Amino acid sequence: MNYLLKSIVFFTLALLMACSDQTTGAGDQKQKPKAYVFTDYSDKTELFVEFSALTVGQASMFAAHFSTFSDFQPIAEGTVTVILTSQDQPTERFSTDSPSVPGIFVAKAEPKYAGKRQLAVELTSKTLTVRHELGEVPVYPNLAAALAASGDEKDHGADIPFLKEQQWKVDFATEVIGRHELQKSVRAFGTIKASAGHEAYVGAPTSGHLLTSAGALPKVGMPVEQGQVLASLAARLSGTSDMALLELDAQKARAADQLARTKKNRAELLFQANVIAKRRLIEAQSKAQVASAELNAAEKRLKQTREQSIGSTSGIKIYAPISGTLAQVAIASGSYVEEGAKLFYIIDLELLWLDARIAEADIAQLKTPERASFKVDGFDNEFQIQLGENGKLIAYGQVIDPVTRTVPLVVEFENPQRKLSVGSLIQAKIYTDEKIQSIAVPETALIDDNGQDVVFVQSGGESFQRRVLRLGLRDRGYAQVISGLNEGERVVTKGAYLVFLASSSPAQLGAHGHAH
Repeated sequence: MNYLLKSIVFFTLALLMACSDQTTGAGDQKQKPKAYVFTDYSDKTELFVEFSALTVGQASMFAAHFSTFSDFQPIAEGTVTVILTSQDQPTERFSTDSPSVPGIFVAKAEPKYAGKRQLAVELTSKTLTVRHELGEVPVYPNLAAALAASGDEKDHGADIPFLKEQQWKVDFATEVIGRHELQKSVRAFGTIKASAGHEAYVGAPTSGHLLTSAGALPKVGMPVEQGQVLASLAARLSGTSDMALLELDAQKARAADQLARTKKNRAELLFQANVIAKRRLIEAQSKAQVASAELNAAEKRLKQTREQSIGSTSGIKIYAPISGTLAQVAIASGSYVEEGAKLFYIIDLELLWLDARIAEADIAQLKTPERASFKVDGFDNEFQIQLGENGKLIAYGQVIDPVTRTVPLVVEFENPQRKLSVGSLIQAKIYTDEKIQSIAVPETALIDDNGQDVVFVQSGGESFQRRVLRLGLRDRGYAQVISGLNEGERVVTKGAYLVFLASSSPAQLGAHGHAH
């Protein structure tokens, strides 16, 4: 519908021109007045306006396209005024109170005074007021003069058309090219590791059966606090765990304990009567103590085995040595474990290590590392580590690995919102202390066209030019431009691939959407 409306506007204009009583011949009827196209930018809006040559007494339809720089979407309400001024003629204003469709305001201008005039287009809405000064335009005294000037129109055939209606329907944005500080870097591959002192394996202190509360073990991903009980262990205190044999051992121990206490009591009476020597009393007392200890051990073995059979959590408690996240649970509830077996793995994800490997050929270039950045699969953004701020250098090896021909570089950094996982493979850049100031283009603007780095420069509101670039350093989302682009030019940073498709197949993507 947008294309149709704009075609109707210009078709109506053509009818008005054709019906004018100033048309002088069949050859003139085939001519059209010169079409004017302006693109202008304020700090908040972009204006793209099309209109035919201004002629005294003739209607010229202004199609003013307004977009906001905040989101590059059309402005849906407001009043647009076309203003003509000069020192020797009165000011003329031509307004429309609403857009014909969102973003496109059509105002009809019928000037009364010929000559050189200053053209401005003003937008007033509930949220903003902005004025675009477009410079000097001629107002012709009659249609014949306007037609005579139409031969001066320039050919823009080399430009790639991409209409405002298309831009508004997609994720589209542009950016003015400027100078940026870029830092030299070397590439590296590596992994994310837990930092020293922020990971712990929890082992079994002795052999035994694992006991848990209600039969449930802590689960992977759960947060744990230092000193928290993770499980309990029923230690193996004898060579058997058969219940009947344990009960028999306990009964034997009770009988032995009772006999030993009886002998001790008898020995005490005999010693008091001076019948036996003190040595005999001491022997009886010692045997009674041993029998009591054996009874205690037998009853304890029997009790722990019974508690294990009903799921009690008494026994040797297993504590979390650090606070963090439970990353691994290597056993099941009720299982038997040997002394030293790894039961749990805990990681504190607040601090991590970037373990990068620097190629032998890049060691001389790196010199003093200042900063690191890396990408992780699944994340759109690049993670940045500034040494001395949110990270610190832990180690930079000086011995080259004979197999990989690399040296290790370890950087400790804060894990933002604990997003990253230990073990992730990463592509990293390690930055040196060398910096340059250069024209740079956002990497989002770059298109790979058969191995060439290409951007699309906005030459007008709905026209673009393909540029092949030669690039240098890349840093923080920007690429150094060695050639192919000038400072101050505006490039497409979002939607560049759609403009690329338009350059390949303009007929399919609306190359003929407007009639001028």
